[in-house]
Amino acid sequence: MKNIFSFDRLKNISISKKLYFIVGTMAVLIIVELLTLWFAIHILSSVRAFVGAEGLWSKAQKDASYYLQKYSRTHNEEDYKSYLRFMAVPAGDHKTRLELEKTEPNMDIARQGFIEGKIHPDDIDGMIKLFRRFSDIYYINKAILCWIQGDSIIAKLTVVGEKLHTEINSKNISEANIVKITEEIDPINQQLTIIEDNFSYTLGEGSRWLENLILKLLFSVALSVEITGLFLSISVSKGITKGLNEINRATRRISEGDLTERAKIFLTDEIGEVAGAVNKMTEDLIESKKHAEEMYRLKSSFLANMSHELRTPLVGILGFSELLTTTSDLGKVHEFSEFINFSGKRLMETLNLILDISRIEAGETKLQFEEIDIIDKIEETINLFSISAKNKNLKLTYESSVSKLIIVSDAKGIDSILSNLINNAIKFTSDGVVKIKVNTMKEENSNWIVIDVVDTGIGIVEKDMDMIFQEFRQASEGLSRSFEGTGLGLSVTKKYVNLLGGSISVASTLGKGSNFTVKLPLEAVHHLG
Repeated sequence: MKNIFSFDRLKNISISKKLYFIVGTMAVLIIVELLTLWFAIHILSSVRAFVGAEGLWSKAQKDASYYLQKYSRTHNEEDYKSYLRFMAVPAGDHKTRLELEKTEPNMDIARQGFIEGKIHPDDIDGMIKLFRRFSDIYYINKAILCWIQGDSIIAKLTVVGEKLHTEINSKNISEANIVKITEEIDPINQQLTIIEDNFSYTLGEGSRWLENLILKLLFSVALSVEITGLFLSISVSKGITKGLNEINRATRRISEGDLTERAKIFLTDEIGEVAGAVNKMTEDLIESKKHAEEMYRLKSSFLANMSHELRTPLVGILGFSELLTTTSDLGKVHEFSEFINFSGKRLMETLNLILDISRIEAGETKLQFEEIDIIDKIEETINLFSISAKNKNLKLTYESSVSKLIIVSDAKGIDSILSNLINNAIKFTSDGVVKIKVNTMKEENSNWIVIDVVDTGIGIVEKDMDMIFQEFRQASEGLSRSFEGTGLGLSVTKKYVNLLGGSISVASTLGKGSNFTVKLPLEAVHHLG
């Protein structure tokens, strides 16, 4: 039959849970030890308090007897009052005992009785708990019986005191009667002394028995803590060592270049997770190698593309400027100047994109926040691209839910975002419409402006959605692609949007067009990430 507790289950839980289990087990045992110690101190303190209470009871009884005997001689009422004052101590304890013997005692009455018995307030609750909870224990039960006997006998002293007081205050006082009454005091004191000694002896025996029991219990708990902790620690450490040795072996082989090596996973704890991570790292290393080769290919493609993007406008500038020197035809001069201007703007656009992204990457872009009428800014940008749209027979439209909207933002960043998005929409649309839509919205206690740039162009394949926002990447690459460009426009746009505390997203269907959505805060928010 298998043991109820399976150590295989312990081995297969996480190291943190193993440690929690070990620490938790030891903590429980230590708590048991501390509770036992607290219980011992509390009980022994209560026993001590009862012994002290017995001393107060005994002293009060003897002082009461002394003043009662003195009263029999002096007939001084002050001596009788002193007798009554000392008798209040056992009377208070008696009141507490009677209350605590009830099924549902009034604790206020019980505490008040002990206070009248001159018990220290800090000891009262412990004494009450000891009486109530452990009255069936032999030693406590025997002590309570002594207490009951003492109360019944001291009641005789009360009767003697009343008889003596009555006799002394009678009109026909008799010294013989006084002597006879006084002689009853000593036998009562002798009986009480025996009972008081039995009470103290019983509690002393109980205290010693309790001390021996607690010492054995504390020793057992302490030994259990040590053995359990040692056993669990050895069991867990063996599993950890085995897993670590396997990880070391596998990583050593991988570092030597054997990428087919994999670490064996023995357990499902953190060591097993590390072994799995090593195996995944090896897989990632293989993928990284492939990625590095791909990046090398992209680098070559980008350099070829950039060479084309820079040389094409330069060739145009140099070619048409050379033609300018060979013609005096004003019509030709005007035509050649337009080509030179177009090529210069294209070259400047490319250089500006490279500079923008390099500054943003280096963290050197300093935003200048100011109040901007975003509606005017959008209309200005649309006017700038109206000729480009007209040249392609595209319909460039604009609609807004507001006629005027002041935002606090960076003008250069806004210009770059709008220009890149509208330019891209026109570039990748050969027929149809490019539409710019403006709306406002409130979200998470913040006000936003939402700009949509919608086109009916070529669209984007779903797998290329994320790639288009990366530097030097386009949905089509190489010199043979249909659309020219550096692949930096959308990357710069996304970085500016992030800097301004906004977000950009795209929805597109291949062959039907794209919808780029930019959401910007109306108030200045400068995000460095």
